[in-house]
Amino acid sequence: MQGTKKQNNLSSIVLCIIALLFHGVVTAEIFKYKDQNGRWQFSDAPKKGASTSSVRSYGRAGSTGPISNDFVTLLNSKYRPSNPVQKATMAVVTVKSKLGSGSGFFVTDTCYLVTNKHVVRPAKGKQWDATKAKIKQNASSFQRARLQLANQKRQLAVNKQKLDEFRSCMNSLSSDKARNLAEQEYAVYADRYYQDKQHIDSVSQRLSKDERKFNKQQSDFSFSSSIANVAQSFQIILKDNTKVQARLVKVSPTDDLALLKVNGCNAPYLTLGTRAVSQGMTVHAIGSPLGLRDQLTQGTVTNVSSYGIATDAQILPGNSGGPLIMGNGHVVGVNTLKVAKGSALETGFGISIPVSKVRQNFGRYLN
Repeated sequence: MQGTKKQNNLSSIVLCIIALLFHGVVTAEIFKYKDQNGRWQFSDAPKKGASTSSVRSYGRAGSTGPISNDFVTLLNSKYRPSNPVQKATMAVVTVKSKLGSGSGFFVTDTCYLVTNKHVVRPAKGKQWDATKAKIKQNASSFQRARLQLANQKRQLAVNKQKLDEFRSCMNSLSSDKARNLAEQEYAVYADRYYQDKQHIDSVSQRLSKDERKFNKQQSDFSFSSSIANVAQSFQIILKDNTKVQARLVKVSPTDDLALLKVNGCNAPYLTLGTRAVSQGMTVHAIGSPLGLRDQLTQGTVTNVSSYGIATDAQILPGNSGGPLIMGNGHVVGVNTLKVAKGSALETGFGISIPVSKVRQNFGRYLN
């Protein structure tokens, strides 16, 4: 009887240990089915009236199992979009490189994504050229400041020599009255000299500090540029701040476009539109401008020409590589630059590369 009781106690302890070890582990089974267009779709529940099959079970957040790479289920369960535009934002990502960041968007459920060439090759674009020109301009400014400071120091040395000569002359005077007058005049010149010396010393210290900071920034920029020219892997940040790595698949030789891929995942993707774009059409730009992720702006197509689609939808630095979409969520262009009189932050027009260019460059990967 006592042995049976010990066995029951032992069984209870084992069950408690098992419960502790597996606490919080919940799996979600993912089903796949073909839609009316013949493309595979994924869902966390069987589709009624469709032939579905389970493809994989994923551990939910907080579990001890593998982290889910089914971005569709992950984002749908969190955001539950109610219209095509909201749904489109789930396919847009932030793309980070060694010299900055831009935007991109998934174009297939197998995690191919499109962005701008200058986002993944920032050392070969207008932004890099502008930064390089600014560095050269700053270097010239430091050189001019150094020459000006050297001239001021030479003049200060001349003034010190004159001051010493004046003092020697003053000490040789025999008349007390003349010496007193000379001492008063010497005090004025000496005070002016020491004020000039204090100013020049302060400028010299500040210039040396600024120049050391500039040289470090210049060195860091050159190093990052070298890495950016050969980088093959980039950090991708999803709408919910999930971070994954994507590899570079192809860079367009003619257009400001690049194709990346996240391995082993199921992604929400945007359909490349087939409808002709025309003036007055309402469009939305999605991206990560000015370091702010997941931003949406609305405007109209102001012009369609050989160089691209122009729109007054707000496009700012960081929007590069993001999609320009219609109200049905279909992509009509890839945002690439801003045309403005002054800086890119001023009012102007955004330019997008037509999706036909995406098909021309990456068509064989998109089927």
